[in-house]
Amino acid sequence: MHTIVVPLDGSELAAQVMPYVRTLAPLLDAHVHLLRIVPETPAGGSESWAQVLIAVYGVPESEAVRRADHDAVMEELHQQAQAYLDAQAQTLRSAGIEVTSEVRTGSPAETIVEVAAAHMPGALIAMATHGYSGLRRWALGSVADKVIHATDAPVLLVRGQAQPVVQPPRRILTPLDGSGLSRQALPLASKIARAAHAELILLRAVVPMIEAYIGAPVLGRPLVENSETLNALHEYALDELKAEAASLRAEAPRVLTRAIIGYPAEVIIDEAREMDVDLIVMATHGYSGLRRWALGSVADKVLHATTTPLILVRASE
Repeated sequence: MHTIVVPLDGSELAAQVMPYVRTLAPLLDAHVHLLRIVPETPAGGSESWAQVLIAVYGVPESEAVRRADHDAVMEELHQQAQAYLDAQAQTLRSAGIEVTSEVRTGSPAETIVEVAAAHMPGALIAMATHGYSGLRRWALGSVADKVIHATDAPVLLVRGQAQPVVQPPRRILTPLDGSGLSRQALPLASKIARAAHAELILLRAVVPMIEAYIGAPVLGRPLVENSETLNALHEYALDELKAEAASLRAEAPRVLTRAIIGYPAEVIIDEAREMDVDLIVMATHGYSGLRRWALGSVADKVLHATTTPLILVRASE
């Protein structure tokens, strides 16, 4: 990882990602690129004399006057945005982190994806998300949601009112489902774990059969047989995780394995909370932007429900 792209909109919510950026940048040996996006049509700005004249006397302003007025407002907004980024950059530089910044005009989501693409390979986008919906709502819609679905870069999402920052992270959770897609989160997870000397927890959810809940046999078979099958699946999942852990220990010596019977999203959220995990790193599917499991989009459910910082790694076939 070489560059952490941090979009900021000037709000307190967006700035909540900054402590996590200060922690991750040294671990990833990355520099930080701060980004502020000014909308193409400013919502505010000082009234020009031409606007006053047209309001009072009905005197139309010329196209040249309108353009000059628009340019003046945009210039003011750009200066204010750059001053804000300069203040944020100073905090990072005081921690010994290399920082660049830029102010752009355009659509927030599209611009974020474009800037991240310019820093690929090796870019990570870091954003705060809204505490109410799980996604930060900007003026043009859910920017975080659009970015997740459009970018090829990993995305760090910090939930509004998230748990306190732990520097460095002590426990990192990576959910696996047995597929090659889910394993694509492991290189980044193990890199952070190694640099932070953190525990890397590999988690596998073993989905229970519905009859185990309702107590009904399937096709006339006794329930005990179904329980034995579920236990066998659990042991198989645990064996797979242990083999994966053994291959990772050269890079991340402290690797733990957990196979839990339950539905994936619920298992991930519960284990992250019960094990006091500081960071979740999981893969997302290349087609929809979110990895689709048998019971729906696990990544999407985790994103909306957990307060643990989450890195979504875009997987490819």
